[in-house]
Amino acid sequence: MNTFKESIWLARYDFRHVVKQIAALIFVAGIYGYFFADLMEGYLEKTKPVFDLFFFLYLFFMPSWSRSKESQIQQIEGDLYAAPTFMLFNQLPIRKNVVIISRFFCLFVPVIIGTVLVLVVTYIASDVLREVLSVGGLVVLTLFWTGIALASCSAFATMEAGERISKLRMVTSFIWLILIAGALFILMKDVLKSGILKWSIFFTADHPLVMLLLALLIPIGASWWAYRRAYKQMNKMDYM
Repeated sequence: MNTFKESIWLARYDFRHVVKQIAALIFVAGIYGYFFADLMEGYLEKTKPVFDLFFFLYLFFMPSWSRSKESQIQQIEGDLYAAPTFMLFNQLPIRKNVVIISRFFCLFVPVIIGTVLVLVVTYIASDVLREVLSVGGLVVLTLFWTGIALASCSAFATMEAGERISKLRMVTSFIWLILIAGALFILMKDVLKSGILKWSIFFTADHPLVMLLLALLIPIGASWWAYRRAYKQMNKMDYM
């Protein structure tokens, strides 16, 4: 319990910036929600990859919108990339687990708000989505995508702790990202013939308990992996 209290206290350093961005986050979530609602009928009738692209761009880049410059990952020196705030905390007499968990709090709060708002606004503004999903289904769908967003942003904590990234690693990582995205696109469009969000909507309507279980397991597993990796990075990184 003391660890979480200390982590929340430490997270207040970044929350000052997060709070200032909440209004902007709510506004952007509302705009995206109405945009998704306007396209939802056509998307559910026929798979549109562009819809999924915009959805994922919103979901996965959200953490960077509400972070201060000092808390964002940047080049420190040579091939060393890290977040200056993380480096500062690591130099202070603060337990490593407190530092890591505090970063999770700073990442998770805006992501939860942004994901919940965009899906709720989309649901309210889309007649066709309300026909497919009940309010209970919306709750499950929102929990599922919030879990996906939390799992994705938990990786930021590992990168904030520090990584030595060569130019070759950057190129190969980008190539792998393109290949994975391409494979996923082909799988959904040509094999399953369904968009990713579209699949999750109909699967939630048919199997809500399965989606609820995934909504719990995915973020818990990803956060535990990210926590352990960030801890290892803090022990081995030379920030000087």
